[in-house]
Amino acid sequence: MDSQNNNVLAGDLKYLGLGDLIQLLGTNGSSGSLRLSNPYVPEPAFIYFEQGDPINALYGEKNGLEALLALFGWAEGEFEFIQEKVIAQKVIQKSRMGIILEGLRLRDDGQIEIVGPNSQFTPKSSTDSSLETNLPIVKGPLIDYMYVVDEEDFFDGEHVVEQGRHGNWIWVILEGVVEILKETPEGPLPIIRVGDGGFVGSLTTFLIHGNMRTASAVAIGNVQLGVLDSQRLAQEYSLLSKDFRKFLASLDKRLRQVTDQIADYHQNNIDDSWKALYQSKLVVEGKDSDIFYNIRKGSAAVIRNTDNGPVLLSRLEEGDFVGEVPFLNLRHEPEAASVLVSKDFEFEPMDISLLSNEYSSLSTTLKNIINHIASCVSLTSDTFCYRISGE
Repeated sequence: MDSQNNNVLAGDLKYLGLGDLIQLLGTNGSSGSLRLSNPYVPEPAFIYFEQGDPINALYGEKNGLEALLALFGWAEGEFEFIQEKVIAQKVIQKSRMGIILEGLRLRDDGQIEIVGPNSQFTPKSSTDSSLETNLPIVKGPLIDYMYVVDEEDFFDGEHVVEQGRHGNWIWVILEGVVEILKETPEGPLPIIRVGDGGFVGSLTTFLIHGNMRTASAVAIGNVQLGVLDSQRLAQEYSLLSKDFRKFLASLDKRLRQVTDQIADYHQNNIDDSWKALYQSKLVVEGKDSDIFYNIRKGSAAVIRNTDNGPVLLSRLEEGDFVGEVPFLNLRHEPEAASVLVSKDFEFEPMDISLLSNEYSSLSTTLKNIINHIASCVSLTSDTFCYRISGE
């Protein structure tokens, strides 16, 4: 990196850990700020560097060396480094290698809290306004106000939508946090939380007349929502190619099914029938695969391995897609799931490059909604599987 330029280094902590990042920035003598975000933490953390040395850090109410060492507990997340003049006060005196060694030792000794899907899924009452929860929070990018036609305020504990009710509105969260939960005979089951820039509602919300809500949404603290122009979104959707519309419907279906799986498992209503129906593996979890198919006949099951055995994430049928989506992070096949198929399974290849190009040409708002659904699929799947692994 050239320290004279305002270059940006960005990536995923799963592939370049914090210790490696500190060494890389130190070797280059970089000065600037390292921003770290984690879906299981409400606010980002920051580490400030001066000529390659960490001089300060902020993580929640922690600062300095305490904050920096605590960040070694982040099991996943994203980072972004911006080279700039640092104005933070120098409070960290420890050497880079000393920081790395101490951070790794404290983590290995269990003296640092691990923040990630392994430590989450502690359901709380939907009326609990505290943000001290391990439920992941899905946030979005900057809001496109061109699609916002009205604003609405909701107070702590107030329902934005109720499961089983009809409604065709979709909202973007302007400020605050909304909890998505499933209503069960045992009471409300928190699934995920949505923060600034995220959405309440799905694609079917504005596409199906008389759409029935499949989950409830409750305000955690006071929340301000922007009502989106559903007619404008529906018009844009109508101009999409048939293949892209089928892809979006299948993506939406995956989210509904994974959410239902959590609720079923919570009620001990576990369906293992897929084990007899699906024997052949089309995609193997963790192995590279560039296939992208449309199912013509038969069915398939998206399966992830856990410490307590394989679990079903989604059942796919005619019209659904199978394979890796390079422009979205689903954490399904092939990265974090296998695909098993029925004996009568038939498919046809789809040109993922055409879908990628069509995705790139979408409005910012529709693109953000699609990204939001993909993020919810990813985090809800992790929530489900890590809960099973922890039992």
